[in-house]
Amino acid sequence: MGRSQLLDKVHLYTVRTLMGITVVGCATLGLQIYNYYKYVRPVRLEEKRLKKEEEIALEQSEKELELLRRQREAEEMTKY
Repeated sequence: MGRSQLLDKVHLYTVRTLMGITVVGCATLGLQIYNYYKYVRPVRLEEKRLKKEEEIALEQSEKELELLRRQREAEEMTKY
């Protein structure tokens, strides 16, 4: 076996190895993307929705408290 044939075989196995690594990497990336959209993203969207609902509820309760405070002030002013 000559030097040229040896280098050709080394090159062939190197290329095949790199192609295999690329295929495995792409498959891994695909699974990560699938898991994100299947499991992680819905949980994050639900957390975001719940946080927004809590903010709205807090804002509404603050407005209700302000309204009660103003009503009490108005009642106090009408007493005198």
